[in-house]
Amino acid sequence: MNLKLHIDSVLIHSEENDKFFFAEFKDKLNVIYGKNTAGKSTLIQLILFAFGINDNKIKLAEILSENIFIRIDCSIKRDGETEQYVFIRQDETLLIRDTNNKVIRFNGISADQSAEHIKLKKYFNEIFRFNLQLESNSGISEAPIETIFLPYYVSQEVGWVYLRKSFSNLTYYKNFKEDFLDYYLGIENIFDREEKRRIEKEINRLKQQIRFYKDVEKDNQDLKLANVIEETLEGKANVLIADISDRKNKLLELEKLYVDNSNRLTFYNQRLSVVSKVNRNHKNQEPGKDNCPTCTQVLPSHIEDVYSFFQEENDTLSLKKELNEKIKKMQSSLNSLNNKIEENRLEINSAYKTFNKYSENNITLENYIESKANTQLFENLTKQIGQLTINLNHEKEELKKYKTDDDINLERTKKSNIFKSKYFTYNSELGLPSLKDERFYKLYEISSFPFQGVELHKAVLSYHFAFNNLLTHSNDIHRLPFILDSVFKEDIDGGNRIKILKFITKNFPTDTQTILSIADDKNQDTKIEEYKRDIFKDKAHLICIGNGEKEKALLKENDNSKKELIEETFEIIENI
Repeated sequence: MNLKLHIDSVLIHSEENDKFFFAEFKDKLNVIYGKNTAGKSTLIQLILFAFGINDNKIKLAEILSENIFIRIDCSIKRDGETEQYVFIRQDETLLIRDTNNKVIRFNGISADQSAEHIKLKKYFNEIFRFNLQLESNSGISEAPIETIFLPYYVSQEVGWVYLRKSFSNLTYYKNFKEDFLDYYLGIENIFDREEKRRIEKEINRLKQQIRFYKDVEKDNQDLKLANVIEETLEGKANVLIADISDRKNKLLELEKLYVDNSNRLTFYNQRLSVVSKVNRNHKNQEPGKDNCPTCTQVLPSHIEDVYSFFQEENDTLSLKKELNEKIKKMQSSLNSLNNKIEENRLEINSAYKTFNKYSENNITLENYIESKANTQLFENLTKQIGQLTINLNHEKEELKKYKTDDDINLERTKKSNIFKSKYFTYNSELGLPSLKDERFYKLYEISSFPFQGVELHKAVLSYHFAFNNLLTHSNDIHRLPFILDSVFKEDIDGGNRIKILKFITKNFPTDTQTILSIADDKNQDTKIEEYKRDIFKDKAHLICIGNGEKEKALLKENDNSKKELIEETFEIIENI
C-alpha cells in the first residue's frame, strides 16, 4: 500500500487575543526547540488534537481557553498519487478539506464515544486504509484513532518509560499488545483470529459428534445383532412380507366393498320404508279432500289429477316390489363378502404364524421384525456420520485459509529476530550494556527494561527506532511522521545529549518525516547552534518556540504575515 502522511505546515490562531503561530515542516528532521515550558510539547499535542485525538485535552485546557483554531496542511501519498488535505480543529469541531476541496464537518467530537467522533474514526479508517480491530469487555470494535498514531509517537511524560502507553485510553483492551503488533507487522488481524477460532471450535464439535456416533455403533450389541439378522433373513422375510402384504391388500378391498354394499343396503331399506309409508297413506287420501302426505297442500280434484293419483299408486306398488328384490340380493352379497373376509383373516393369521415360526440358524422372523428399529437406527447413524464427515472436511478446507498457531509463531519469531538485530545495533551505538535475558529483547515479550535513568531513556529510544525500522518491512500499513516529544530529560548530561542527537541524526527514517522536541535555553548554556553545526548539519529543519528564552510562548502577537491563510481558514470554518 505504501501510504504516507506528510505535514506541510501548522497554523494556530487565537482571534480572541489576536495571536498566532505558524511553522512549516520539512521532509527531514524537524527539530522543535525552546526553553522548558515554552510550548514545545503543547505544539505536538495540538497537532494530535487537530487530528481528532482528545487524549491530552486536559493538558491543553489553558491554550484552548484562548479560543484558538489549529490548522494542519498536509499531503497523503498513496499508490503513486499525492492528495492534499487540510485539517482544522476548533474546540469540539473538526473540519477536513479533501483534495477535491470538499469540506467535511464533524461537530461534537470531544467525547470519543460520541456519534460524530465515531463517524470521524470511520473516515480516518478509510483515508488511511486502517482496519485494526480490538477486543474489550463489550466485544470487538474498530480501534480508536490513537492507535493510528501510536507506533509513531513517544509522549513526553510516560512515553520514555512505558511502551505503547503514550496514549492513556488503550489499557482496557484485551490482548492489546499482541493484536497491535500483529496488525502493524502484517501477521494477523483479530477478524482472522476470531474466524479461525470459530472454525476450530466447529471442527472439534464435529469430531466429538462423529466419535460419539461411532462409539454407539461400535458398542451397541443390538445394532450388531440387527445387522446379522438383516443379512440372514432379509431375502426370506421379504418374500413372506410381500405375501402378507398382498393378502392384506385383498382384505382391505373386500372390507371396502362390504362397507359400500352395507351402505347401499341401508339406502334400499330406507327407501323401501318411505315407499311403503307413501303406499299406505295413498289409500286413505282422496283428491280434492285430503292433504298431501308430505305437505299441507290439498290434493287437486281435476280428472287428470285423479288419473295421476291412481297412476302413482300403481308405480308405488311396482317400486316396492323392485326394492324388495334389491334388498334380497344385496343381503346375499353381504353374507358372501362376510364369509370371504373371515376366510382372508384366517389366512393372514396363518401367514403371520408361519412368518413368526420361520427361522434360520436359530434366528426367527419375529427377531427380524423386532430388529428393524435398530436397523433403521443403524442406517441413521451411518447417514449422520457421513454428513458430519462432509461438514468436517469442509471446515478443514476453510481452516487452511488461515495461518496456524505454528505459522503465526514462526512469523512472530522472524519479525522478532529482525527487531532484535536492529535493537542490539542501536543499543550498541547508544552505549547500552548487552542484554542476555530474552524478555528484554524479544519483541512480543518486552514490557520493561532492566535500566534506570538515562540508560532507560536510551533503551526506549533504541526500541522505538528499531520498531519504526521494522515497520518499513510491512507494506500494507500507513506511515506517519515519527514524533519524539522531549528527547532530553532534565538529568541527561551533555555527553549523553550529544550521543542521543547523533544517534537520531544517523538513524531517523528516510521514508517519513521525523519531528522531535528538545529543550534549549538561550539564556542558559544554549547548544542549538552547536547541534546544528556539528550534528544536524543540513539534515535538520529548526523550529524555535519563544525565541529560545520565553516560557508559555507558543503564540505570539499577530504580525499579519499569515493574514490570507487565517482568512481562508475562517472561510472554511464558516462554510455551511
